[in-house]
Amino acid sequence: MHKFLRWFVIVGLGGLLAQAGFAAGIAMITDASGRIEAEQDGAALGVLAELEGGAKLRLGAGAVATVLYLSSGEEYRLKGAGRFQIGDKSPTALQGAKPERHKLPVDAIPPVRVRPASVQQATIVMRSLGPGTTVKLLEPVSVRILDERPAFRWAAVTGAEAYRVQVIDSAGQPVAEFEQKGESAQLPEGTRLKPGEAYSWSVEARLASGRKLSRTADFAVLDADARARLARLQPAAGAKFSDRVAYALMLERYEAFDLARAEWRRLHAERPNEPLLKERVGE
Repeated sequence: MHKFLRWFVIVGLGGLLAQAGFAAGIAMITDASGRIEAEQDGAALGVLAELEGGAKLRLGAGAVATVLYLSSGEEYRLKGAGRFQIGDKSPTALQGAKPERHKLPVDAIPPVRVRPASVQQATIVMRSLGPGTTVKLLEPVSVRILDERPAFRWAAVTGAEAYRVQVIDSAGQPVAEFEQKGESAQLPEGTRLKPGEAYSWSVEARLASGRKLSRTADFAVLDADARARLARLQPAAGAKFSDRVAYALMLERYEAFDLARAEWRRLHAERPNEPLLKERVGE
């Protein structure tokens, strides 16, 4: 049993920032069709392209781009043919139709938090039985979740007769402990995790030989404020593509990476030729 919980920093967060371009960009394209290019170098732009202040875009005839301002939650629909400049708070038409404004039901897409003082590097504990033999935890691992009664998943261990699952809170106190035959489990009925709290969970595989293999990972439940903001932004059935992108971005910003990844996969399936969507799902 763990005496205390070590919370996590998402590994590779710097790479995520670089990929998303949030370090410098003030806006992002959340929907695109037709020819859209940066006027400076003629580079083609698509969904998830970062836009810096002062950037100029050129849209071909019939092209449409939805531009989301991250600090305000305001989005603008640009229609071609036309030329547009990205201002600090809104775009301006240099040639063509005036941008159409739409306000999302949130004030902003929050920036990623980078290594706050209260966060420490996660420690993954594993006792190995030999080369290539591990318990691979699948989810939730180093993420934040919405569900107060989450499901846990791990990969099968060859020769395992049963798995013992344990969940502990940030004080090291057990929340739940039970055995499971398969490779997934949900918290027992009546057991709920607390919003805003950090937890650790472990899976111990018991082999026929009597030997055991275990692994532990950390996660947290989103707090009430984050849950409310996500609920306001969650797209209804048939929502615009740009609204769904904004929701996925918000999930990512709140470190709900498992949920964000599922959204990116659905979006990528609809727009398989968008390269930055492809990067988001790792394909």
